[in-house]
Amino acid sequence: MIVNNVNSSSKFYSSSVAASRYINPTGYVRGVQKSDAFTPSQEAQSFSEMLNKLKNEPEVRQDRVNELEAQISAGRYFIPADAIATSIMTNRY
Repeated sequence: MIVNNVNSSSKFYSSSVAASRYINPTGYVRGVQKSDAFTPSQEAQSFSEMLNKLKNEPEVRQDRVNELEAQISAGRYFIPADAIATSIMTNRY
């Protein structure tokens, strides 16, 4: 469709919202503009909760330390050589 008479077709757009923002752009922006606000996503809130839980945990798990000390004292603490080698290779490369 070819429109030869632009002026006659402009009357259809003069009352639309899109056209009104071009007629008075500052009024349109001020009427629509909202205040800035930050709302974290559910994932961010979940991460924040998890981080707070970790901060409240003790740095040393004393129950695990006591268990390992008891095993070492009794001679029952044993780590297979292949587990040590795997750990070294995994952490190095």
